[in-house]
Order: sequence, then C-alpha cells, then structure tokens
Amino acid sequence: MRMATRLTVLLVGIVVMAGGCGPRLTPEQLTQKLRLSHEIVPVGFTTIHDAEGNPSLVVDLRVTNRGTEPLPHLTVLVQLRAPDGTVRASRRVTLDLAGARPGVGVQVAATLEGVEAGPEDQVTVELESGLTDEAVRTLPEFGDVTRRG
Repeated sequence: MRMATRLTVLLVGIVVMAGGCGPRLTPEQLTQKLRLSHEIVPVGFTTIHDAEGNPSLVVDLRVTNRGTEPLPHLTVLVQLRAPDGTVRASRRVTLDLAGARPGVGVQVAATLEGVEAGPEDQVTVELESGLTDEAVRTLPEFGDVTRRG
C-alpha cells in the first residue's frame, strides 16, 4: 500500500510539472518577455556639441534587468518634449547591455545625434510594449534571442 501511495504522488507530481510548462514561446514573444523584464530610470540629460558645433542629446539611464536571463541589447524610445508637452524629437535608441547581469543595475547613455534640449525641455524614456511581431523582428535584441537557439 505504501508503495502505491508513493507511486501515485510521484505520478501526480510529474503530471503537474509537465502541465505547468505551458506552450513554448515564439522568438518574438520571448523577446518581448525579456525586454519587459527591464526597469529603466532616466538619471539626467545634457546636450553636447562636437567640434563642428553639431548637437547631440545624451541621456543617462539606470537600467536593471529584473529577470533571470541577460539581454545584450535593449531598444528604448527616447522623446524630448517642449514645456507645452509637444514632442520635439522621438527616436528609438538601442542600449548596449552586453556586460550587464540580471539583478544588477548599470548606467548607460542613450545618444540622439542632431538633437538639442532647451532649458525647460523634458526627456522621457519608454520601453515599448505591445509591439507587433514585425516590429520586434527589427530590434537588435530579437537577433540576440534567435542566436541563442
């Protein structure tokens, strides 16, 4: 009787574990999941000028991967807004997170060439969610995920 009870408990455990696995994520879904595990906090921004006087907006960001898998690249949407709320510039910027480890925050910079911030402007940084599969496939992080296998 004891052996039958143990066998039943073992079989129930196996069935529960197998059922909990769920369907496999597509590469696009996995990319979205890994992207959304990141927390992004803008620390500050400034405009710098090169030798020819061309401006670049540099945004300092603190990025923490709250997940368990590293992602070498992360694309964010950076927007520069005028005091009245109108968007003066909006660009996707890919951050290099190759040396970052899950659970540990890193400081990185996003640069928008040709953009100059005014004294009253504000910068927002967004990790876009709900992207179409076609849009996800254009992101460098999608390549990171598909190269893993």
